Amino acid sequence: MEKPRPSLDARCSMLDARFWRPWRSWRFVLFRARKRLGWVLLGIILLLGGTPINRPVTLVDEGLFLPEQVTVPFDKERVLKSLVRIKSRVYFAITIYNTPREAEAARLAAQKVFLPEGITIWPIVLDKFFLDRLRTDPGLRLLPVYYEVARAFEHVDSFPSQKFVPLEGAATGFFISPDGYFLTSYHVVSEEIEAAGRTDGGYQPLACRYMSFEMPIIEGGRVVGYQPLRNVQLIRHVSAEESKLGLDAALLKADMESPAYLELDLNGIIADMPVWVFGFPIRTQRDAQQRTSLGYADANGGLRLSQGKLQQLVNEYNFTSTADGLSGSSGAPTINQQGRVVGLVQNVSPENEASRRAVVFAGGLIHVDIRAIVKRLNPEWVKR
Repeated sequence: MEKPRPSLDARCSMLDARFWRPWRSWRFVLFRARKRLGWVLLGIILLLGGTPINRPVTLVDEGLFLPEQVTVPFDKERVLKSLVRIKSRVYFAITIYNTPREAEAARLAAQKVFLPEGITIWPIVLDKFFLDRLRTDPGLRLLPVYYEVARAFEHVDSFPSQKFVPLEGAATGFFISPDGYFLTSYHVVSEEIEAAGRTDGGYQPLACRYMSFEMPIIEGGRVVGYQPLRNVQLIRHVSAEESKLGLDAALLKADMESPAYLELDLNGIIADMPVWVFGFPIRTQRDAQQRTSLGYADANGGLRLSQGKLQQLVNEYNFTSTADGLSGSSGAPTINQQGRVVGLVQNVSPENEASRRAVVFAGGLIHVDIRAIVKRLNPEWVKR
């Protein structure tokens, strides 16, 4: 006679007793706890050692951070809305020769050309030995022009050779009045100045043809797009000689009301004063591990924020700081704790540590003192 099979409920009870109940012992509880702890630790490791692009940061000298990553003691959104991204319509006619002698002879005959379409052609003449140096010196490749050369001729080994490539990246300006006036560096708009033959300085409005301008569209403290500026005029600028001496500034005007503008601080500066710089750097090329440890991705021409401390006055026009920056930071506002402008970025310093800068930060920025700019360009609306 066939033995009757247990009911479904009885079979489930037997399975529960055989397989599940023993695992409900203290060993199973400990196993589950250790497993969960392991997942928690793994999450912490990934959070700290991964690519923490949105991790908040404290005041550090190195780093080109997204604006939303950094807390500042002033109205950040107002600063973001006051910025202008400036682009040059420059193309490099790059020729690489076999020998330095050939390159030198061609360089003597090369001239910059301003096309009526608003495009500038820069002749760049080098030799293959310098190109080899570019290929092995990561710091040298950070610099404008050399960066484009290294990329264009990365796989070229037969010379002479010529290529036409556009200048990559942009520069920075910032509104300083409600009616469209903004400041930037002289060297940022030098194409307009040279094309007009005004390298001795100028006070007459000049329509900009060789540059393009745009404003970031800000929503919730983030850049969501860019809006072009039309009918921009170069109003006043220093001479080429003054720019070389450190008074590197130009005043422009857009035919519009400013979405926001920054006030100027003419009270002077002191050592170790915290400063912030907002600009559009195109690259860092620093070691990826170093960037990750600090919490920022490589610059890409978008809006970035750096921070540091003021160091010292170096002459009647300039001071230095420990803030970070690179190509694209030129003309950026240097802002104090009150959210007011104390200077604008002129250059990266020091030049002789370019190779170290390609791996870790080793330098800072040179700024033009806003007091010297106001004294020279004399914008009437500035209140002392």
